[in-house]
Amino acid sequence: MKLLREPLLHFLVIGAAIFGAFYLIGADKEAASGKIVVSAGQIASMRAIFSRTWQREPTVAETDALVKDYIRDEVLYREAIAMGLDKDDAIIRRRMRQKMEFVADLTAQAEPTDAELKSFVTEHADWFRAEPRFSFSQVFFRSDSGGGPGTAGLERLLQSLNAGTTDASQSGDPFMAGFDFKDVAASDVARTFGESFASRIAGAGSGKWEGPVISAYGMHLVRVSERIEAHDPPFEDVREAARREWLHARKIAANDAFYEKLRTRYTIKVEAAPVQPGTAKVAEVAQ
Repeated sequence: MKLLREPLLHFLVIGAAIFGAFYLIGADKEAASGKIVVSAGQIASMRAIFSRTWQREPTVAETDALVKDYIRDEVLYREAIAMGLDKDDAIIRRRMRQKMEFVADLTAQAEPTDAELKSFVTEHADWFRAEPRFSFSQVFFRSDSGGGPGTAGLERLLQSLNAGTTDASQSGDPFMAGFDFKDVAASDVARTFGESFASRIAGAGSGKWEGPVISAYGMHLVRVSERIEAHDPPFEDVREAARREWLHARKIAANDAFYEKLRTRYTIKVEAAPVQPGTAKVAEVAQ
């Protein structure tokens, strides 16, 4: 929507994030004073979360329990901070990083126009290109059956299949995935039969039995009846996928820009890692 693209809205959102940071600073001062205030808004939030979880309003006793649990949580949290238990804690560091990245995400919340999406699709055509699809039939011979036809037998079977004198569906061994495959994506062919089989299908002619083609299951004779080559689909067919990718790319860019701006505030020094005993000797041996 146009509203989401307004710079004024972005300014207000960032301002709210900054206000939240000052609120947290104020909360630290409040913690130092030993004062805990449970506001009416916080109680309403607790009740709302309870209602969404249990699909009903909390009773007076349940509300009282929610408040007591909040106070208990706040007391223990403040005492843990006072004791420095938050320092060098990987889980806390990760959570704080996620919150900072969320602040950056706020600046990326805008809906793209169709013009922007079309340009994005053009720049990343490979992401949205429809892969080849095939319709084909196959005659299967198990590799462990020991009774499959030899080279001469396969050649005779191919000739009779192409001449139409042999029913393909009655030939070979039973195959759990079936005999006919309709409009199957190339990636699904590879997933079912293996990459080598998919490559042979991609290069096979249409309307003619060919083989043998080896898969993970055994040996096949195949006939491709229809193929749709890889193509760029109409914009409307990929619009929603393009929107998701555009938003994701914008989010990553916003996070990177936010980080790089913050990083300029610091002088960073990375010390050389200590040499482990025996490292030099291993390196010499490796040479």
